[in-house]
Amino acid sequence: MDARVNKHDEDKPEDTRVMNRWVVVLGALLIQLALGAVYAFSIFTSPLSETLGCDSKSFQILGIFSAAIAVFAVTMIVAGRLQDRKGPRLIATVGGLIYGASYLIAAYSTENIAMMYLSYGVIGGIGLGLGYVCPLAAVVKWFPDKRGLVSGIAVAGFGAGAFVFTQVGKWVIEASPDGLSNALLFLGLIFLLMVVGGAQLLRNPPKGWLPKGYVPKTNGGMADGEFEWRDMIRTKQFVMLLSMFLLSASAGLMLIANVKNLAQYLDATGTLLVVAQFQTIAGIIALFNGAGRITWGKVSDIMGRAKAMRIMFLLQTLTLFAAAGFFLVSPSGEVVQFAGLTALASGVGFTFGGNFALFPSATAEYFGTKNLGINYGLVFTGYGAAGVVGGLIPGIMASAEAGFVWVFVATGIASLVAFFLAVLIRPPANN
Repeated sequence: MDARVNKHDEDKPEDTRVMNRWVVVLGALLIQLALGAVYAFSIFTSPLSETLGCDSKSFQILGIFSAAIAVFAVTMIVAGRLQDRKGPRLIATVGGLIYGASYLIAAYSTENIAMMYLSYGVIGGIGLGLGYVCPLAAVVKWFPDKRGLVSGIAVAGFGAGAFVFTQVGKWVIEASPDGLSNALLFLGLIFLLMVVGGAQLLRNPPKGWLPKGYVPKTNGGMADGEFEWRDMIRTKQFVMLLSMFLLSASAGLMLIANVKNLAQYLDATGTLLVVAQFQTIAGIIALFNGAGRITWGKVSDIMGRAKAMRIMFLLQTLTLFAAAGFFLVSPSGEVVQFAGLTALASGVGFTFGGNFALFPSATAEYFGTKNLGINYGLVFTGYGAAGVVGGLIPGIMASAEAGFVWVFVATGIASLVAFFLAVLIRPPANN
């Protein structure tokens, strides 16, 4: 236990009891594992191309995933406000019911593209937004002394969920005649149970509670007061955080979406990277992505959010410029190509993952925890914008000769700008 509970605690209302705060982390992990499966959408594209009669690479199919992410980002703002008012348990429970239902409806919509957009895209995106913000807000409030670490642990679950449920979904699709519908149905039931079950472990700490022995900082990055969202968006710190999130995340989203294209660019023959190894590289990136979330979170607890951001953005900048040089040279030899692309992509994945640990904890420290749900939801719109920018940059530049060289240069410059913003940012004055 993190604080002593006296014999009268059992008579207190539920929201005034002090519980073992690591139980909240367990609930957050269960929820994030299930929600992270949205990034496993690629396992559905080929089966959907058969049932819908579309090319698996067409925007008709890929747009289903894009719709889910767009609705997710928008819903985060509303969900944050709701969880600030109603608490994380209720809103996460509703999110779990909606998220699970989206897969169940999609299971019966595999021959109707409009229903797939409505179910997986719109309804699923709403469930994601409602479920994602609640565990993050809860763990940050319970761990003022370890905000970066627990944020990293929680969001690492989101990354791990994509890897785990990719394997589960593939197995169901391949093992049954009506594999696509069965996979959606099976996963929907699992996700409903995981998110709703995890939500029951979420709870905000009692007002004024602090872990035993913890003394809040009065300077050096801690907010002096609690900011309402209307006050927060007027601060330069909000603009800087949102901008840094957009600039940094664009590189990671660009790379994650283009692993196969990058492999093809290096190896026109397709003998090693494209045919056999690009999925291996994607899996390695996922591992570094998850490791980065925990590592950078822990580092930020030790040295502070802004210093951790500076180091992370600078490392990402150097990695991206190194990638530009690697693609400019385009070394021959399958082993060299595989090792080089894997190392550079893993470096970007490692820094990309850190965003999801650093920005929620920085939002809490700069603007307080009372309204963290909606405040982080607004900062998170930087990630939503990064999804658009990360997709546009390769589309505009990569088709030209030496295109990916300039893609890496552009994202490297963006990361460098994020670094300078991290150098300049200071805690806001009390509202």
